[in-house]
Amino acid sequence: MPVLIIKELRANWRSFRYPAFILVLFFFAILDPLMLKYMNEIVGYFATGIEMIIPDPTPEEAFLSYLSDVSQIGIVVLIFMSMGIVAREKETGVAGWLLSKPISRRQYLASKLVALYALVIISIFASSTFAYLYTTSLLGQAPLGAAALATTCLATFTLLIATLNFTLSTLLKTPLQAGGLTLLIFFISGILNMLVSGSAAADYYPNTLLAYMK
Repeated sequence: MPVLIIKELRANWRSFRYPAFILVLFFFAILDPLMLKYMNEIVGYFATGIEMIIPDPTPEEAFLSYLSDVSQIGIVVLIFMSMGIVAREKETGVAGWLLSKPISRRQYLASKLVALYALVIISIFASSTFAYLYTTSLLGQAPLGAAALATTCLATFTLLIATLNFTLSTLLKTPLQAGGLTLLIFFISGILNMLVSGSAAADYYPNTLLAYMK
């Protein structure tokens, strides 16, 4: 199975799927602290003749802004990137060709899931570390423990969505079906989160993980 995992990592790296996800995360890790740092100057440049008083941003706000963007746009990019992880190979016949070799279905699927999990965990923790250090250099230090907990919660929620997308990619015929249904569930879960927020059910609802980022 290690050979299959390496093959999966190489194939997705060469196809730019993995680099695309990583670049999106680091884009927000750089942009959000920088935008908050110079928000007053940016607003002052465009709001000529209008006096506006904006409180100075805090390190916590900058890091939370990064986490919020990753929990929305970053996850959407991940869904598009991985929606064909199995469905595309079924569609093109690659999956059938691989399974004709001395490779079991369990090994085939497990190698893809391990590679996907590795991408999510490493990318989120690496970009969060960068965002934390960059925020510290610009605005000061945010509480390290809270930042680590928030990053862990974000990674856990992202893994949940990645697992759902992987499962649908395995069960459905085309990448578009898998990605579309995953996106639909993702958006509906956000709407339902507003309904269960504050109730006893919120403690058992997956989106509650994102509340720990605040």
